[in-house]
Amino acid sequence: MNKKTKIQKPKILNNLYKYTSEEVLDKIFDYETVEDALIDDDKIHDISEVSIRLNGCVFRNVVFENCDFRKIDMVDVIFENCDLSNIDFSNSGIYRVEFINCKLVGSLFNDCILKSVVFKETMGRYLNLAFSKFKGINIINSDFSYSVFQEVENEGMYLENSNLIKTVFTGISLNDVDFTTSNIDGIELRLKDVQGGVFSVEQALDLTKLMGIVIR
Repeated sequence: MNKKTKIQKPKILNNLYKYTSEEVLDKIFDYETVEDALIDDDKIHDISEVSIRLNGCVFRNVVFENCDFRKIDMVDVIFENCDLSNIDFSNSGIYRVEFINCKLVGSLFNDCILKSVVFKETMGRYLNLAFSKFKGINIINSDFSYSVFQEVENEGMYLENSNLIKTVFTGISLNDVDFTTSNIDGIELRLKDVQGGVFSVEQALDLTKLMGIVIR
């Protein structure tokens, strides 16, 4: 079994200033960095065509609606019990960020750099991470079924007890990635991608069928 990917935790101050959603929106639309902020039990909506920078923030029990987060710059951020479904994070830099017990159904992380990022107990069905760069990413107790990891530059991905049914892993190196505790029924990959990956016996037998290999 591979070792858990070593990542850095978000650096968060002990005493954060509690912002309302209106204060957050004011800062965003004034092109200011939202930093050292706690946003709790609120809704943030209708953000588009603006550059967003988050630094040292905690979002807890927040619903995001109709938000365009393309090219967002996030450093040291925690999302806990948040709904970020169908949010577009494409072309973003995401560093030391945790998504804990969140909804990310149908969200887009295309062409992103994700460094020291954790998805834990998160619903990420149909999530798209194509053409992104991973530099330490943990997916733990999460549902990423029907998601896309296509043409990803992978430097350290750790999986634990996650649902990866019909997930696409093509054009990504799976060397040292351990799938044994996760459900990979119907997974899509290529022979060259699977080299060095760690699978259970049952998983390996299923993969031979997907690759058209006949065992007699």
